[in-house]
Amino acid sequence: MKVLFDTNLWISFMIGKRLSSLVDVLCRHDIQIYMSEQLLNEIKDVIARPKFDKLISAETRYFFFEMVDDVCIMTDITVSAESPIRDIKDLYLLSMAESVPVDYIVSGDKDLTDLGSHAGIPILKYTDFINII
Repeated sequence: MKVLFDTNLWISFMIGKRLSSLVDVLCRHDIQIYMSEQLLNEIKDVIARPKFDKLISAETRYFFFEMVDDVCIMTDITVSAESPIRDIKDLYLLSMAESVPVDYIVSGDKDLTDLGSHAGIPILKYTDFINII
């Protein structure tokens, strides 16, 4: 199964309060997690905000990026997706999903989850994804 996790899930994972079960997902051999430079850069930009200094330690950040390097499959975005998505800055995620193509996009972003799907790829909340696997 090929999966794309949105930035907000990775951030929640680093904060560690709500998505601790993501570790179990990342360790499964039947699930491939995809990452792109654009997604990685967005994660870096978000956690660089001062409000995250108290929530995410330097050690957690270091181990997170080590884990991404070990667990995720890096991919290039080769497709330019078209979508009526409200937040146009998320269009690169849809492009990435089409480029792989993934089986699921998992997000907590209402702009994405309200779409329901993109190019036949279901867009799920994390809890719905967990129920599927």
